[in-house]
This record gives sequence, structure tokens and C-alpha cells, in this order.
Amino acid sequence: MNKLHNFESLVGKTVIVMPITFSREKETIVVSCREYLQTKVPQSIDDLRENVKESITGFVTGTTAFGVFAEFNECLTGLIPKNELVHSKNDFDKRDIKAGDDITFWVKDIITHKKIILTQTGPPIDPWDTASEKYPPMSEAKGKVTKITNYGAFVQLEKGISGLIHKTQLKNVDISKGEIVNVRIKGVNAVEKKVSMALI
Repeated sequence: MNKLHNFESLVGKTVIVMPITFSREKETIVVSCREYLQTKVPQSIDDLRENVKESITGFVTGTTAFGVFAEFNECLTGLIPKNELVHSKNDFDKRDIKAGDDITFWVKDIITHKKIILTQTGPPIDPWDTASEKYPPMSEAKGKVTKITNYGAFVQLEKGISGLIHKTQLKNVDISKGEIVNVRIKGVNAVEKKVSMALI
């Protein structure tokens, strides 16, 4: 986070910092912009999740044999794996991508605030974008039971899309985790990412 490749770029620039150590004897205060930026990370991650389909321009902070690290949105850093770069393998191996270069990408996956996977191949495909068309009311589908709770059973229709069979639909029915079941779709709420369904 906050790696600098040209310290001269700070001259004349106003930055927000936080004090981290103080020496009365030396009459010095050591401050950190990094510590301030750390406080912005949680909100920045939330904003990122809400705008995950938007392209982002950041800058390269370093390269490794397996990809490129990029800093963006002032306080976040992610990895663009080698196979997610639009640059050819030859360009990458020749290290034509260098620290300090501007680079544009999309967020592919947010694992933790310290582990963000990026891609240059395009915005992520969200299966919920077409869920209403694929699973219209009263349609039938197969799914895998992934979780049993005291209020019902969760069934995965496909990777990224799961729905709930309410407990009232499971009276006198014995199903178990991992079982493949036939369901009838009652409704899809793509905004809230919820599917209601019943066993056939």
C-alpha cells in the first residue's frame, strides 16, 4: 500500500498523516500516511463490492513470476495473475510492465482486504444478472442441497446461485446435505440474490 516510486512527487503535495512515534529528547515526531490509509480500507472494500463491474485504473507496484501487483483507490492493492493480463506472455516475461506504470483492470474476486484478485479480461460475470430469465416462476430445476437449517434447506442451482426451501415445504420429507433434488421455482429476487423454491 502507498508505495512511492518517485519521492520528488511529494514535494508541494498535501497529505494526511497520523503520528506513530514521538521523541521528546530528539524533538521529533514520526508520522505515517500509511496508517491513515489503513483506516480507509474497510469503507473502500465496501465501495468496491458495490461497484465491482466498473473498470479501475491504478498503477503497478511490482511484478513477480506469477503476476502483477497494482495499487488503486488510494489504499488498496491487488494481484493481476499472469493469465488475467491482456499483455502477451512474451511482453510479461520481458518485464515490459514496470513499477509505476498506469494499468487498467477489473476486480475479479475479493477474498480479504489483503487479498484482492484483479483481471484485465473484462468485468466479472454475475450469474444473478440472468437468473430471472433462467429460473422463471413455476419452472423446474435440479439442485444440490448444500445446507440444512432450522428454517429450511439451501439448494444450489448452479455455482453462485442458491435458494431456500422453507421448512414449511419440508414437512414429512427427509433430505440430506449433498442430495440432488428436483425443485419448482417460486420466485427470484436478483437484487437481494434470493430464490424461493419448493420440492417437487
